[in-house]
Amino acid sequence: MPRRAVVSKIAAEHELTKVEAERVLRTALSEIAHQLAERGRFHVAEVGSITVSKRKPRRYYNPRTKEETISQGDFALKIKISKSMKHLASKLRASGK
Repeated sequence: MPRRAVVSKIAAEHELTKVEAERVLRTALSEIAHQLAERGRFHVAEVGSITVSKRKPRRYYNPRTKEETISQGDFALKIKISKSMKHLASKLRASGK
């Protein structure tokens, strides 16, 4: 779902202007990012959790320079959806909404 559609949905359901809805969405997303940076985990009950994990360094080959290099490792986000959200999504998918 595009960001504009989310903003429009928030604005329509809560009788806000699109500017106010955009501000609400930005605040929510920045708080999620802040919690991930600070604690490495963000959890919302009945929705799921997002955790930050460190990937170990790996070897890779650069085809342009033909040299082999080792990466420094990377960070990845792992998203785990709760059982209640999975159940709700399957019910909505079955009903065609």
